[in-house]
Amino acid sequence: LDGKNFDCVRCHTTTTHQVAGRIYSTPAATERTTLAQDDLTPRITCESCHTSKPHKEGSKANDHTDKVACQTCHIPEFARALPTKMSWDWSTSGKMKDGKPYKEKGPLGPPSYDTQKGDFVWDKNVKPQYFWYDGTIDAITAKDRIDPSKRVALNWPVGNPGDPRSRIAPFKVHTGKQPYDTVNKTMLIPHLFGPPDSDAYWSKYDWNLALEGGMKKVGLPYSGQFGFVETSYVFPTTHMVAPKEMAVKCNECHTPKDGRMANIEGVFMPGRDGNRTIQTLGWIAVLGSLGGVLLHGLGRTISRRKKED
Repeated sequence: LDGKNFDCVRCHTTTTHQVAGRIYSTPAATERTTLAQDDLTPRITCESCHTSKPHKEGSKANDHTDKVACQTCHIPEFARALPTKMSWDWSTSGKMKDGKPYKEKGPLGPPSYDTQKGDFVWDKNVKPQYFWYDGTIDAITAKDRIDPSKRVALNWPVGNPGDPRSRIAPFKVHTGKQPYDTVNKTMLIPHLFGPPDSDAYWSKYDWNLALEGGMKKVGLPYSGQFGFVETSYVFPTTHMVAPKEMAVKCNECHTPKDGRMANIEGVFMPGRDGNRTIQTLGWIAVLGSLGGVLLHGLGRTISRRKKED
């Protein structure tokens, strides 16, 4: 896990307080230029330093860079050293032991339960999930109506296969269970911490009181009725580049079943995609050609023996 000891600003170059790589208001990068093209370009993409053809001339890997982000191959897993939180269930918070808040240590070290926050799931050496990504993340707000019958995506990568700026990129997908307004169908913002006599959740462990106080503070309506809904939240995976020997192997993606790219649409992937009829006809042609060659060779052999006799 030894790296080059880069400071953050080595890549997140900053001009007049504008930090390169912010992904919510604007794309992380609008132009995929290199320092060779413009020595003032923000060094936020791999191409900024490594160019769009980072491998040796003639390498097949260079043919992937117009569709596949460098991180997709070079970050095969994340949380390789320390565990990362993969799920957080707020609905189980508030339990006490002997009338007091408590924590339970999980199998990987960090707590698997905390009275203040609920249940956690931690993991290590996690394979990312992959999405088309143009460098922008979109998200809902507490004003947007949700569908509580299914998992609510709180944010998601923006991108599509027809966009020349988009690449298939790796993400951590964090899941959770969070409070929502069952009448207004909106996500709720609780007031979490405050003095002992406040409406904060960590003061009285009263969800209704904390949700009423939180929504009042942000000036949004609350019906007084709440439940918990399953949620997801994506994090771009870009900071744990592995040594080149650990890069994703070709057959981890180019495989017909259970490959890393199984859910990626909009691109033909040899080894994963194909037309069964065409493949069958192709194999018939191959086997037919092979049979023809064998028959021809057998005929020549028989003919030669007859001449010798």
